[in-house]
Amino acid sequence: MSEKSSNNKFNVQPGEAVGVVGAQSIGEPGTQFVLRVFHSAGVLSSVSTKGLPRLIELIDARKKPKTPSMTIYFDKSVSKSLDDAKQILKKIEKVRVSDVISTFNEDLESKELVLNLDKEKMQLYQVTEKAIFNKLAKFQNILVSELPDMKIKIKLKKIKVQKNIPGRKKIKEGENEEEKKMSIKAIRVAFVDLLNSIIFGVPNINKAVIKESDNGELYIATSGSNLAEVINIDGVDKERCYTNDPFEALSVYGIEAARNTIANEIKSVLDDENIEVSFRHIGLLVDTMTFYGTIKSVGRKGIAGKKESVLARAAYEETVKHFTNAAVFGEKDMLKGVAENILIGKQIQVGTGKIKLMIKNSDLKKLKSKTDKA
Repeated sequence: MSEKSSNNKFNVQPGEAVGVVGAQSIGEPGTQFVLRVFHSAGVLSSVSTKGLPRLIELIDARKKPKTPSMTIYFDKSVSKSLDDAKQILKKIEKVRVSDVISTFNEDLESKELVLNLDKEKMQLYQVTEKAIFNKLAKFQNILVSELPDMKIKIKLKKIKVQKNIPGRKKIKEGENEEEKKMSIKAIRVAFVDLLNSIIFGVPNINKAVIKESDNGELYIATSGSNLAEVINIDGVDKERCYTNDPFEALSVYGIEAARNTIANEIKSVLDDENIEVSFRHIGLLVDTMTFYGTIKSVGRKGIAGKKESVLARAAYEETVKHFTNAAVFGEKDMLKGVAENILIGKQIQVGTGKIKLMIKNSDLKKLKSKTDKA
């Protein structure tokens, strides 16, 4: 087979209903997906959404995926060094106050919280007592002091009391908040916030582990995603950081990166189910979703609800709403698409419906004369 004929084998024929074929190619395997969420090997407390739930997330263009994750690659100078990789991991993985203490003692009357640091946990996260103290000292509205035996005391300076809480006497306008007795609930909430506050790491990244690829290169797999912060860390390869959150890729790298992220994630879902779908169909779908420079869902809130044809919009969902709006605003339907022509029984401009025959008047007269004689 020649090279030319081999290339033609993959060309789309003029008039081919590529949208319908693409929808069938992706939609039919979707009926065989499983409804499952399972743990990813090697990532502690990391749960990965797969199968139909993940496909729906991507097609619906949901702003926040249920299980965001990242794959972070290092620069060439770091990619083979485990010690350097651990130093970068330390900067990425989120560490809360509660992660480095064994117990804590709170005194609501004096508004004091004493943290009992855990030496083993501190060694696990590679942090020191001084580093923890310095981080806490930067917080507002608290006084921090070091105590013997690896203890840190925190005293609240001022707490903003929520106004007009049900069951509490209303605070008059202009009343001095500092002179007002601080509520026990407000103090308790402040202590809980302190224990859950982040002292190290990147926000929104809960867990991170170092893994090794087949070629011996080290990388970090995370539970949680924050692409904008991670790419600013020294030693991280900015060009190879990957997130499974298309909207995060959009905000950091742009629409083309978001398009590729959606395509890769859809292909990954299909591959996990051992389903083969030509990338042409996936590419057509994601190109349509990102055509306007942002990510649009396929449903009535996105592509299907933004079609120019009134009949096409009404044929999908919310029929009465679309007809009512069209009547109020005097919309016109030019009947150029497929759905609207099917609705009114007109030949669609697909396949042989796109072919128009022309004949010369002289030839038409000859044809008529031959027909009359017969």
